Amino acid sequence: MEIFTGIDIGGSSVKFGLVESDGKLLEKKKVPVKELRASGVLSENILASIQEWIKDHPQVKEIGIGVPGMISRDRRSLVELANMPELNGLPIVELLEKANPGIAFYLENDANAAALGEYYFSGQQLPENFLLVTLGTGVGSGLIIDHKIFKGADGNGLELGHIVAGNGKSIEQNIGKVGFYAKAAELLKEHKGKSVLRDVAKIDDDVLLEAARDDDPVALKAFAYYGKYVGEALATAAYILDVKTFIIGGGVAKGYPFMQEHVLKSMQKFLTPYYLDKLDIRLAVLRNNAGILGAAALCFK
Repeated sequence: MEIFTGIDIGGSSVKFGLVESDGKLLEKKKVPVKELRASGVLSENILASIQEWIKDHPQVKEIGIGVPGMISRDRRSLVELANMPELNGLPIVELLEKANPGIAFYLENDANAAALGEYYFSGQQLPENFLLVTLGTGVGSGLIIDHKIFKGADGNGLELGHIVAGNGKSIEQNIGKVGFYAKAAELLKEHKGKSVLRDVAKIDDDVLLEAARDDDPVALKAFAYYGKYVGEALATAAYILDVKTFIIGGGVAKGYPFMQEHVLKSMQKFLTPYYLDKLDIRLAVLRNNAGILGAAALCFK
């Protein structure tokens, strides 16, 4: 059984995992980005944390790295990471290769990597063509075509979250966590009746999910709003990509049962039977380990 390392560089933490070729996660480590930023040299500290992991796992000869943003077409450098601008322009693969002769490194956008991880490790019988959409702080997307990652013309195609929605905002501005929470607060202000949300110190997706489970009217309206924009985004993707299978992941996906009706309503409004007859929407399986397992899957030839 081969062993790989998957590294998930995220806006809040860098996660490391030791992964067998069947997807079994043998070991996991998490380093908060706040700690890595403390001395003001985020890039150096991330590289140092990777070197420490490599030193502790000398048996690993292939390492996959997922990052939250745009990377170079040749998959060797970081180009534009909105939440980690200190890393923009970093030739991360070149630096790691120079420091570690004999180890192969593979770099990819995190949503693309997560889609590949679902394909190889979820245990679901997935078609060779599907779109993964991650609903969390932002809205990410990764497309698998003929069981390979779709990269776009210059390496950074399919940023679904940045598609402009009907209200003049991007999908991510509407249903990224900031927009989602703001809309929930607005609905709460407009609501004249009772709501458990009036008693919470801070609205977040976990609070909204718990309230929706209790049939709170404001929480249910918030998820209805969310589902409408997810449905519109998926309908747009269906027309552009001719894809009919969608995998929904990310932290906010836990609330999918409360948005499902509205997702489907939006899609039925815009799509023709060609798409709707074979429409297949599923929830992602890998959840919190999607980033690590997806990064490890980059090592597969």
